[in-house]
Amino acid sequence: MKFFFNICIVIFVLISLYVVKDDLFSAYKDIKGYFENSSNIIEEDKQNLNNEEQLQEVNTKSETPGALKVISSVFSTTQELSNLTLDGVFKWTNINRQENGLVSLKNNTQLNISARKKLDDMFAKQYFEHVSPSGVGVGDLGKKSGYEYVLIGENLAMGNFKNDQAVLEAWMASPGHRANILNTEYQDIGIAVGRGMFEGKNVWLAVQHFGLPKSACPKIDNVLKSSIDSNQKILNDMQIKLKEMDRGIKTGGVFKGITNSDQIKQYNILVEEYNNLLNKVKKDIDTYNIKVKGFNLCVEKATT
Repeated sequence: MKFFFNICIVIFVLISLYVVKDDLFSAYKDIKGYFENSSNIIEEDKQNLNNEEQLQEVNTKSETPGALKVISSVFSTTQELSNLTLDGVFKWTNINRQENGLVSLKNNTQLNISARKKLDDMFAKQYFEHVSPSGVGVGDLGKKSGYEYVLIGENLAMGNFKNDQAVLEAWMASPGHRANILNTEYQDIGIAVGRGMFEGKNVWLAVQHFGLPKSACPKIDNVLKSSIDSNQKILNDMQIKLKEMDRGIKTGGVFKGITNSDQIKQYNILVEEYNNLLNKVKKDIDTYNIKVKGFNLCVEKATT
């Protein structure tokens, strides 16, 4: 009788195991997946991307090498018959470019503003330098005036020049200024001229600001950059969550009201989401860096 009873128990257990075999197999897969995913996350922590370091830097050049100053030998305290005009300096600048087979520069409002700021500052602070006493250069003035540039440069002239043609002749006679005027990379120009007292003499100051705008180079996708930064934060938050879930699973019991089996299932789902997002971020970084590389090559070409 006892033997028959034992046989019945064995048969019952076998039938029960058969009935729940799918659940057991599913639980096995979840547990197996947990250990595999846990290992993957550990490895991912070792080689985790720091997207801020992976993103390439955007380059610009804020000054033109070799920019020189021209000081006229003609100084006078009298009101001589001399006159400089914005239109005239602009006209003769482009005449000199055309005579050398170059395209004309376009008059740019922002560069006109930056050139005017430079002229006013030199009169106000009584200096004749490319960098002001407070350390402000042409690059700073361009940015403050709203001109987004790849390359920017400056020509200065002081003296009682006879006319606009005369000041251009003086600049063209100076290798550094001539190089600025005939630079094939520049597309825009801003001009300022004015007469005033400088060290006790009544003289003219003339300023040219040259620029190659950012729009001349391949566009960098700032929307993509913002998306990468946002997704990096999400990945960091997901990593924190996965580590918390991992601690709960390793307790082997109910954690925050969730059974161990359900914890493993949720963990595996989150791991898959994490890996999918990580792959997307890697691809986005590659795409962004290709565009930055193209932009930087454009800058390098313009500044060499």
